[in-house]
Amino acid sequence: MITVLVVEDEPLVRQEIVQLTDWQSLGCTCIGGASCGKEGIELYNRYRPDIIITDIRMPEVNGLEMIEIISEISAATTGEVKTGFIILSGYSDFEYARRAMRSGVQEYIVKPVDDEELKAAILRIKRRILKQPEIQSPVLPEILPPYESSDKNSPAGRITGKAIELIQSHYIGGITIESAAEKLSLSAGYLSRIFKQETSYTFVDYLTRYRIQQAALLLQDDSVKIYEVADLVGYTDPRYFGQIFKRLTGYTPKEYREYVFHHSN
Repeated sequence: MITVLVVEDEPLVRQEIVQLTDWQSLGCTCIGGASCGKEGIELYNRYRPDIIITDIRMPEVNGLEMIEIISEISAATTGEVKTGFIILSGYSDFEYARRAMRSGVQEYIVKPVDDEELKAAILRIKRRILKQPEIQSPVLPEILPPYESSDKNSPAGRITGKAIELIQSHYIGGITIESAAEKLSLSAGYLSRIFKQETSYTFVDYLTRYRIQQAALLLQDDSVKIYEVADLVGYTDPRYFGQIFKRLTGYTPKEYREYVFHHSN
């Protein structure tokens, strides 16, 4: 069972998430709530939750500081950051949210928290933890098929799996074949050959497709501006982002958003 910790300094928001979310239907157990980042770290050390839902602005230790400390603890004890983070932010917190996303946080929700949006974010992180394939949007063509190897326990399968995890963790701040190879103690040329052999994509093409796949999910939230979506998936130029999005999906970001909301109402 996936365990979840809620860190939120607003008592009513914290209680609503902890007590009213249907955790059983999500295949999760909520181990409780913390009122600040310091308490969140203490509960993390005690319970090692799989998912942490956290506010950004909190007294003593804020959400970003807590995420950084927990990530360091996890990396030091297990060799990797296994906990998935969902950050809750107000509109004025966008710069904080961007920092968090660049640090590897893959889910953020703008307050007030929408129940369905929170459930969707939890399920996406749960699939990553359990290494289940992402559910594709019914609107878009398949941008990036799930990685399937004939033998994921083979050397090539393990290397490719780790490289994909690096892309998923660092796609916002940017990652190159060289930096990935360095982290995996391999030569860039060898990793490039193995990755293309296993996935049929180059490393750069896979990274691009993963970014656009994440952008499609973010575009389904109309509170996030298109230029913010571009920034949150690693593109500093919204115009270039729009060109790549249309090339891979057949839609401009605006057309895709309009299509989604037309078909969901």
